[in-house]
Amino acid sequence: MLLLDLDGTLWDHLDISSLKPPFKRVAEDTIVDSTGVSVRLHKDIVEVARWAKRSGAFVAALSWNIPEVAVEALKAFNILDLFDYLGVEDHPDKGLVASKILRDLESRGYKVRYCRVIYVDDREIHVRGVREKVGDVTFIKAWADFRDGEELKGRIARALKRIC
Repeated sequence: MLLLDLDGTLWDHLDISSLKPPFKRVAEDTIVDSTGVSVRLHKDIVEVARWAKRSGAFVAALSWNIPEVAVEALKAFNILDLFDYLGVEDHPDKGLVASKILRDLESRGYKVRYCRVIYVDDREIHVRGVREKVGDVTFIKAWADFRDGEELKGRIARALKRIC
């Protein structure tokens, strides 16, 4: 399972909830809100999420945002289908959201191996809460632990080989 943060990880804006939809796509990797603020998509992260899905992983957004705004941005980038689950809630307890995602999967009959959960975020402040509520997930800090999508794929692959 890949838990993927949005702000600062999937796109360059650090608080998509502060923007004003509707969003308009102005380039393959750029949208603007109704006031002209631009947001650039990190295409490397999109490719990593697609690679993970092709490899059989469940990909979930794990984000502290106003859900409607984040979903509008995902739609504007035409990547809503990138995620099997949208764990987007307007509060800072990402551990609670991650546990909801995993409980929902288990209720649908999936056998979740918590040691195979990879969590990618540009900030470390939520890691402790996620681990307290979910277990010892592998955390990879976006743009510090890797420089590009290929390096992130390598880190994920190595992490999955040594855990469980």
